[in-house]
Amino acid sequence: MIKLRWSRPARWTAAVLFVGLLAGVAPMLAACNRSDGDLEFKRDGYQLHGVSAEALPSKEEEPAPLVDAGQHDDQGVRMFKKDDKLWDHPVAQAQWALRNLTSWEATNDRRYLDRAIANAQRNLDRRVESRGAWWYPYEFDLTRCKGRPVIKATWYSGMSQGQLLSVFVRLFEETGDAKWKEAADKTFLSLTLPPDEKAPWAVWTDPDGYLWLEEYPESDALRGERVMNGHIFSMFGVYDYWRITKDSRAVTIFDGAASTVRRYLPSKIRVEDWASRYSIKCTHNHVKYHQVHTRQTLSLYGVTHAPAFAELAYNLRSDYPVPDLKGTVQFEAGTHKGYTFDVKGAVTGEKSASFSKPTRAAVDQRIRVRNRGIYYRVTGGALAGYLVPEEYGQRVLLGKAVEHRYVPAREIKVAPGSYTAYAYDDTGKVVGSKEVKVDAASTFSVQASAWVNGRLSYEVTSGDLTGHWLPHDTGITFS
Repeated sequence: MIKLRWSRPARWTAAVLFVGLLAGVAPMLAACNRSDGDLEFKRDGYQLHGVSAEALPSKEEEPAPLVDAGQHDDQGVRMFKKDDKLWDHPVAQAQWALRNLTSWEATNDRRYLDRAIANAQRNLDRRVESRGAWWYPYEFDLTRCKGRPVIKATWYSGMSQGQLLSVFVRLFEETGDAKWKEAADKTFLSLTLPPDEKAPWAVWTDPDGYLWLEEYPESDALRGERVMNGHIFSMFGVYDYWRITKDSRAVTIFDGAASTVRRYLPSKIRVEDWASRYSIKCTHNHVKYHQVHTRQTLSLYGVTHAPAFAELAYNLRSDYPVPDLKGTVQFEAGTHKGYTFDVKGAVTGEKSASFSKPTRAAVDQRIRVRNRGIYYRVTGGALAGYLVPEEYGQRVLLGKAVEHRYVPAREIKVAPGSYTAYAYDDTGKVVGSKEVKVDAASTFSVQASAWVNGRLSYEVTSGDLTGHWLPHDTGITFS
């Protein structure tokens, strides 16, 4: 158990109090700079590593369109509509700012940067200062899942603190304006402070000693819902802060938060062969956030180089892969059945089609059916509108699907035996192959994994198989 004390150096506090006396605000500063107490939590020892700009965990993959179709006010700030009223929503504003930064970086169109600044500035203008940190309030009540208490205004969120931290860091990098660095410093401080029933808080340690960057704090009991995606999004803000400061406190907080992911995601959030749960207290399966968990854990591997996170992403992808895609399935000659299912996986309809030669059809989904396997949703040909089961040698999606790339490269364990790896073109056509005989247990370096022509495969970057995709079989272990 690590015990941290974040109280400030005495000389710094004295200097601030002196300035405050001159400004006539000494009572407020004295309240903000009282002893912050201790924050204790378990750590596994994860370290942080730099990544490319394209691989930043906080970088929004989806750019912002120039025309905002969402709810916004006349200043271009993203808003949240509830009870027929528009409210400021710090997470929504942070995510919209990050998307606009993605568009700004891609186009150099100043309108995107201005919109990111406007959303960030709204939060600076609304900030609450407490215990030396800056906090970004929610002024509406929020209903949670069944059995959870309504969160009463005014409340604060570890997720918004972390995502706004990413916004401030990246605006400082883009503009060089020192006010964004100050905002980052003050916001990061909020993620180091323990719970306080009389003040804003966003971080707590659960009964098992694990640190949570809490999306939905419950101040009446100094606990929270323990939302996994919000926790990790906040971690990405801590990572961004570490990138520009190399502050050892950021490493400590990130390590504790990463240890929490490693402790709870495999056992409390993951559901084998189905979509993961939303949070520790709201245990419903959530298809959307399952994909978020998968992307987040792969990003955690990139910044920590810890194999456990690559394995988590690998398992989550197998449980419930990204369903939406555009592709082509090849049916081998013979009879094939398509099905329709209800939400529990019971068959509600079926249709057969026979082909005298290999036949191709368009599909728009590769999806897991409840209590069954992976199916393709056909959109063209004799089985249009039906789901057909993925089966290598019978029905396969041509090309690559649900690819994970690994930086740094991962290692797979390979048992003795003979293996054949393949090179493919973009359509999935085999353009080359290599066979290798492994005489003793070995490891191969791989830079990606994906389903290629219907088989889980690994892109090898070492030895004779470099540049080829090695299909998974019983002699290969990823973990």
